[in-house]
Amino acid sequence: MTFNLLISCMHQQDHSIVERSNVQSDCVVVNQCDIDSVEEFDFTNKKGKTCHVKFINTTERGLSKSRNMAIKNAWGDICQICDDDELMEDDAESIILKRYAENPDAGLIAFSLIRKDCGRQYPPTAKKLGFKQILQSSSLQLTFDRNKLLSYGIRFDEKMGSGTGNGGGEENRFMFDWRKTKAKSLYYPDVIATVLPSGSQWFHGYDVKYFNNLGWVARRLMGPVLGFAYIVYWATCKRKVYKRSGNLPMHIALKSGIQGFLSKR
Repeated sequence: MTFNLLISCMHQQDHSIVERSNVQSDCVVVNQCDIDSVEEFDFTNKKGKTCHVKFINTTERGLSKSRNMAIKNAWGDICQICDDDELMEDDAESIILKRYAENPDAGLIAFSLIRKDCGRQYPPTAKKLGFKQILQSSSLQLTFDRNKLLSYGIRFDEKMGSGTGNGGGEENRFMFDWRKTKAKSLYYPDVIATVLPSGSQWFHGYDVKYFNNLGWVARRLMGPVLGFAYIVYWATCKRKVYKRSGNLPMHIALKSGIQGFLSKR
């Protein structure tokens, strides 16, 4: 099996992100900036292996578009998703390929991270990814079998994610789409990267806009019944969570969520 790391970033002035991210494998970089160009080059990793980089500069905007462009330009059997605030483990490629070799029926495998941005802890044992685990997962944990992805026609939803104005949730939609296939979706506690502190491109607090987007995303992810129940749950049962970053009244949070739920975008 071959492997590609897929990095999404913005406004990079050179290729230094490859070294900064401790890339030790073949790699596709999609750099959203103000020019359109493609550059390819090789480098030697810490083990003396020659690795190939395809560095794409693009004027397109939106994280999901960036992910899809990276997938389109990838050539590896197994791919890992990465952002510009990650530091890869030296042996990430071998860890990931080992798990796919052990699980030939797997289409998607999520791994553990070291989170210096929020201190989050990940489950210590391997498991199948269920509904709850998918909602709690982030794109930075994700790897996938590119050949299975192409055969199932799975892509990131380009109406969702950073740069769309509709909030996040694109990785959850991506994972739910995998659940509809015959391929297994799994989690392993192996650490593949460290996430460094950085600001979110779309989360700016639990305000009216947040709940409006939450309503729209919930319906897009879960459908009309579960989606509506999720909005009510968040606005009522999670009051302590969103009260920490503001004083948005519960009835306003619920109203905003329902408005987003009913909106057509």
